Amino acid sequence: MKTEVRRSVCPYDCPDTCGLKIELVEGRAVRVAGDSEHPFTRGSLCPKMAHYERTVYSSERVLHPLIRSGEKGSGQFRTVTWDEAIVCIADHWKELITGYGAETILPFSYAGTMGLVQRNCGESFFHRLGASRLARTICSSAKGYGWSSVMGETLAPHPDEIKKSDLIILWGTNALATNLHLVHNVREAKMRGAVVWLVDTYETPTAKIADNFVCVRPGCDGALALGIMHILVREGLQNQTFLNEYVQGFEDFRAECLPEFPRTKSVRLQELRLVSLKR
Repeated sequence: MKTEVRRSVCPYDCPDTCGLKIELVEGRAVRVAGDSEHPFTRGSLCPKMAHYERTVYSSERVLHPLIRSGEKGSGQFRTVTWDEAIVCIADHWKELITGYGAETILPFSYAGTMGLVQRNCGESFFHRLGASRLARTICSSAKGYGWSSVMGETLAPHPDEIKKSDLIILWGTNALATNLHLVHNVREAKMRGAVVWLVDTYETPTAKIADNFVCVRPGCDGALALGIMHILVREGLQNQTFLNEYVQGFEDFRAECLPEFPRTKSVRLQELRLVSLKR
């Protein structure tokens, strides 16, 4: 049997853009592995891609348009051609537009395994159709607006910067599940002496790589963040030069959200550990 290994890339809409090594036997993929020479993948893949050949050759993979042939929820569909599917959709849309107007059609989709061209190619079509306008995914759009309203056009730090850190705080993230390749950098930083803290509402698998795990009640991490900022300001530990040059509204924030309290003894690291699970 002819066996060969070819390089490829992950098709999912993920910023890691992992490199893949595909093992082929007689032209059929039998194994997918991370490319050890890829600078970010470093040989490891997330569960979605670790056995991607099973997805490609799955008997449940949808390869043709389907039209429901039974009641909703029955799971009964019949296979049709692309021409039939297009006619069916177009006829139904015409009825909706005639009866209720074009805005009754609401496009709701996202990228999935598509690239920049495919994910945006339908925008002009739906605008021309007169359909309702939506920033597509509700969750991603809200997250993006929240980030830009606070951070503006500030770019996120490069993932490799974490290797140079002395203290790494993973806040509300199960990195082993959602940012697998960043964990490589976290572990490398730990080998250099960095301390890792995790703040979350329950003990996720990521807590195993943290030196300290701080468990907060859902919705209370904002109070924890304000408390930390209060201590930083009270002890004069903030980078005031950076705040003066690059941050807007800090003085208002300090006056309204970080009121002056009677000075007590400094909160030490040992005291903070009373609310954490030590490793």
